[in-house]
Amino acid sequence: MEGYAKLVLVTMVLAGLVLVSGPFVANGQKICGMSKEGFKACEPCVSSANPNPPPPSPACCMALNDADLQCFCFFKNSKWMNAYGIDFERATALPVQCNLVKSFHC
Repeated sequence: MEGYAKLVLVTMVLAGLVLVSGPFVANGQKICGMSKEGFKACEPCVSSANPNPPPPSPACCMALNDADLQCFCFFKNSKWMNAYGIDFERATALPVQCNLVKSFHC
């Protein structure tokens, strides 16, 4: 139960960051090791509104190179992914597409 409470707390904190700052961070803050610019660079690749997303750009891959990939798993079942039009499956495919890892699963 203690582990569940910690997970809920972390989720609430991250959700609070999203609510306060919108889908991206500001003022040099980072979420999961990615800056606002990094998220913007990857946005076209993960948009659920785009039926044919482009491959990740070099800027997106560079941003992912510095990211804490496991941190993104906290957002796996988050309603915020849908609210901001992010396809989670596409997002978790980016590290492989950027040749940063051989496979990535939450």
